[in-house]
Amino acid sequence: MSLRFLPFTYDFDDFYGEQDWTKMFVSKLLDTGSGNCHSLPYLYKILSKELGTTAHLALAPNHIYIKHWSMKDGWYNTELTSAAFPIDAWIMVSGHVHINAIENGVYMKALNEKESIALCLIDLAEGFKRKTKNEDLDFIIKCCDTALRYFPNYINALLLKAETLKLIFDQKYKNSNDKELVKKHFNKLQNLYAHIHELGYRQMPKEMYLKWLTELKTEKEKYSNKKISKFDK
Repeated sequence: MSLRFLPFTYDFDDFYGEQDWTKMFVSKLLDTGSGNCHSLPYLYKILSKELGTTAHLALAPNHIYIKHWSMKDGWYNTELTSAAFPIDAWIMVSGHVHINAIENGVYMKALNEKESIALCLIDLAEGFKRKTKNEDLDFIIKCCDTALRYFPNYINALLLKAETLKLIFDQKYKNSNDKELVKKHFNKLQNLYAHIHELGYRQMPKEMYLKWLTELKTEKEKYSNKKISKFDK
């Protein structure tokens, strides 16, 4: 008896996992056959590891994709949401990637294994935050600090840390009569936001990201790497 496997599809419903964080899980992708730019590249990397080959996760604003190395063509990109091979220039321009973010290794670099695990640690923190409704902010900070130890410019870790420090500031220090204490923690938060901006992070609105995802599927010929085909070794 022959087995028939249908290709995975993109799940456009709650693709940020804002309502349901399990939308980001590889297990959800396997159960339903549909996933997003989080679970699809994660599964691809898992399968590559099991098959004894190398695939690197790479980041763009609100997005994860795959980078491969070819002896023939060098580095090239693999986009799981559209089954295509987009060129770097297209990702930079259409994804609104600031040049500073590339220079600082925030976006578009091939992540090593420790940096990839750092992504999973922030996934844990995000899930914990939703599950506990921010009841243990110290645990979230610990996750962020550990991830940043191995991936210092991981933007999602920096953003989550800033968001969590803001909550801590509002809860513990904002209305304190100790002006020096308030100033100390306010400056700490302000410096972190400034660092995030200096690294080249710029917020990409959800509507813009959704438009970008649509273009990935409908305008492949505009951005595909012509040197790469699915038959290349």
